[in-house]
Amino acid sequence: MNPTLSNIFIVAYAALTLIGRIILEPQLQGQYLISIGMGAFALLFLWALIRSGFIRPTLMGLDRYGRKDTNS
Repeated sequence: MNPTLSNIFIVAYAALTLIGRIILEPQLQGQYLISIGMGAFALLFLWALIRSGFIRPTLMGLDRYGRKDTNS
């Protein structure tokens, strides 16, 4: 995925997971560890996509953590 689409994907993914957690929070009835676990899983999934090279974001220096090109 090119960097522009990767940046859009990162912003949309973060916004949707945050909205999902805000909607689910009242239904969890104070079980904040479940919400923290969902957030940690969402970040782990995003990190795995970056590390595998599927997405190549350039937001906030995230391009340092992805797969490096060895062609140069």
